Amino acid sequence: MLFYLVRHGQTDWNNEKRMQGHMNIPMNDVGIQQIKDLADQMVRDKVRFDRLIASPLDRAKQSAEIIAEKTGFKDEIVFDDDFIERDCGLLEGEVWYPELNLEDPKYKMETISELCERAQRALDKYDFAEDEKIMIVAHGAILTAVRTVLSDYKIDYYDRTEPVIQGNILCCKKEEGKETSFFNMF
Repeated sequence: MLFYLVRHGQTDWNNEKRMQGHMNIPMNDVGIQQIKDLADQMVRDKVRFDRLIASPLDRAKQSAEIIAEKTGFKDEIVFDDDFIERDCGLLEGEVWYPELNLEDPKYKMETISELCERAQRALDKYDFAEDEKIMIVAHGAILTAVRTVLSDYKIDYYDRTEPVIQGNILCCKKEEGKETSFFNMF
């Protein structure tokens, strides 16, 4: 299986370093252009996929719709609530800063363990074929959790060796009996 993990295009809150979580913040003009450019690059490089799954939040939904339109993907886009962004609890809308301890229970955030469990649940509900190419368009935290799950937890959530970057695709090649490989496509 080949997974293409795509993070939605930029939002104003990304720019302001605000934690979006479940807030339905739309992409800004820069974000829309990032996704259009990514889709154009996919067309040039003949990137094809069999299934397109996305978060239903507008920033990911619109990203998936742009990709589908530009690449000629004709099947239905599956919008799955399990791929929405990490619940940021009391910190939704707040500005992130390096000293902020996101794991402090007083903020009532979804823990990394809960996030990875949700990513596992999301992946487990689909019957993927061994030769299938799956594109998942979602958000930074949940896609990082998906990466952790696809690596069979060999890549720690906090490992940023192969990050999920806006305007790029993190590819995850998963083969039976082999270690999952990861690489940024563009």
